[in-house]
Amino acid sequence: MKKRKTAYQRVQLDGKWYVIVAEDEFRSLTQTRKSRGKVDALDAMNVSDQRLADRLLQRRQESGLTQKDLARLAGIRVETLNRIERGRATPDFKTIRKLVNAMNKHEENK
Repeated sequence: MKKRKTAYQRVQLDGKWYVIVAEDEFRSLTQTRKSRGKVDALDAMNVSDQRLADRLLQRRQESGLTQKDLARLAGIRVETLNRIERGRATPDFKTIRKLVNAMNKHEENK
């Protein structure tokens, strides 16, 4: 059986690498059976989203940035950042990169 390749992108946040995959790929990769006592794919995705949101919030606060400041530096709407930090929205790779780059640049200029 030929193994299929999964398309993904990587982003580094506070020295930790995250992999961003399309949702259908994620579901395929994490498809499990509850009878084996494993986590459901949707539950795993929600936990992962919240961890990312928590790390972004912590990093923003450590950088001394307000949501308004970071949103402006990253070129996104403050409402979008607010939803991401509360775990209400899952950012795409482009948005994560904008946020991380904005925080890195801010910290370099301190």
